[in-house]
Amino acid sequence: MIAILSFVWIDADWLNSYVSSGKGKAIIIDVRTPEEHEMGFIPGTHYLIPHTIIGEKIKELKINPEKDTIIVYCRSGNRSTVAAKVLESKGYKNVLNLKGGIREWQEKGYKVVQGQKTGR
Repeated sequence: MIAILSFVWIDADWLNSYVSSGKGKAIIIDVRTPEEHEMGFIPGTHYLIPHTIIGEKIKELKINPEKDTIIVYCRSGNRSTVAAKVLESKGYKNVLNLKGGIREWQEKGYKVVQGQKTGR
């Protein structure tokens, strides 16, 4: 049996519009380390779950694998790709991955949140 993973790549412009609209209901997850997260994260981020443990920790959250949309990001897009593949292998159907990560986000001039923890 071959599983085809089909997460969707999004870019910083799309995510900024999504976050700025305030209408989105996707769950945004930073999959970097706690130390990286403390240096700044994308506004609207709900959770910090490092990519190395996302497979175990995701089960603790009240996320519907069939209906809820999850957006993952890291520094450059590499670790979030791993996280997206893990989530899809666990049955999550609507996974979006930020191409270029928070690095692209900042290069575009979008703000990051510093000095506080994620919303949840």
